[in-house]
Amino acid sequence: MASVRDLVVHVNDEVVSRHAFELATSLAADLGARLTAVLVAAPVNAGVGLSAETASLAQQLAQAQRTTLLGIGERLAVGARQRHDLAVDVRCVDGDPVEVLQSHARAADLLITSQRDPAREGGLSTGQSARLLVGAACPVLTVPYVGLPAAETVSGEAAPLRRALVAWADTRESARALRDALPLLARASHVELVSFSKDGQSDGSSQRAALERVVTYLARHGVQALPIVLTQAEASVGERMRRGGVPDVAVAEALLSHAADMHADFIVMGGYGHSRLWELVLGGVTRTMLETMTVPVLMSH
Repeated sequence: MASVRDLVVHVNDEVVSRHAFELATSLAADLGARLTAVLVAAPVNAGVGLSAETASLAQQLAQAQRTTLLGIGERLAVGARQRHDLAVDVRCVDGDPVEVLQSHARAADLLITSQRDPAREGGLSTGQSARLLVGAACPVLTVPYVGLPAAETVSGEAAPLRRALVAWADTRESARALRDALPLLARASHVELVSFSKDGQSDGSSQRAALERVVTYLARHGVQALPIVLTQAEASVGERMRRGGVPDVAVAEALLSHAADMHADFIVMGGYGHSRLWELVLGGVTRTMLETMTVPVLMSH
């Protein structure tokens, strides 16, 4: 992806979605990109078997939902014009949120969504995020419901996503995420390229050599990255039981811990998973990150 010119942000409430919308408007203003806010109204079942009164009530509820969503979108758009002098295209669409967002992602460079807050509505559930990630045609940047880290100040103004942690593994998904993130990494002030080595299985030299190749690749694109190999200790039986038998959970926890240590604004990583009929199977790192993220995470599948 050579540049970011079209951003799409999902909005479905005025609390959780606000964090994603604010990041999207800051990025759009900083990158000179077009921003579309997509609001999705859940479909209403008003088919055969419902009485005329029930069908009428269902339609009224659907219209009320659309009106509420449009009001949220318009208020957020007014704020974007006031803060950034940015015009936002607000679209309200009926349908399944994942399918609607996947459709819009086909003509976008970056899709920005929100992690669902367990205590309230708003954002996307882990299952919805997983479906979206597997089927999206562009990278997906998910913003945690806890909000955004403090933005680094550049020339007196808050600049979003300036400190990046890139999680690297020798996989197609990881390489895809790295390339998709290049426009954001090129404007970052600090980038760390992090890989994991199994404790006792390697001295880390082969991984460091692989990381250096990636560092050289990034340098050719104007990105200076610091390579880091972290040791992944073998989990005890008790740890494996606590984590539900998913050893990769430890990697996600270590990534989040390192992100906190380096004051990362966002994490870049491959999204692992595939669809089987309507059931999604996610990798342990991907699922744990979607559930426990503390900073925005950019994933590509």
